[in-house]
Amino acid sequence: MIDPDKSSRKTSSEIDWTLPAVAFLFCEGIGVLIWWTILILVPNSRAGFKASGAPDSTLLAFAGADLVFFIGASLGAAFGLWRRRDWAWPILCLHTGAGVYAALYCLGLFMLSGGAWLAAVLMAPSLFALPFFTWQLRPDYWK
Repeated sequence: MIDPDKSSRKTSSEIDWTLPAVAFLFCEGIGVLIWWTILILVPNSRAGFKASGAPDSTLLAFAGADLVFFIGASLGAAFGLWRRRDWAWPILCLHTGAGVYAALYCLGLFMLSGGAWLAAVLMAPSLFALPFFTWQLRPDYWK
């Protein structure tokens, strides 16, 4: 029987968000790695990710930063959180900053150019999930 007493329910701050964060970060990192592989190997796939008429270089210029701050930091934070390491949260913060910046860039590019709609859609989860996980997993001294 379900206990109707609300005091028995866990609040968002009482839930351990570590495993969902690890799963999200791991899938995000691997997904972006696959995405970059496709972009590099299949040039025709780039159209949905850049402004109409823009050269490929406007998209490919993000490869280095994505490799370090989006893919690397995502997988690093996932590993660190999974292993419950103290250094994982600062890496998550770094990744969150990069992810939110990239998501806002993609959204802005879509709104200003009408192009890059696919980039805006694919970055939407990062815009919301990364700040949520970063806040939920903050160290005790920030609570």
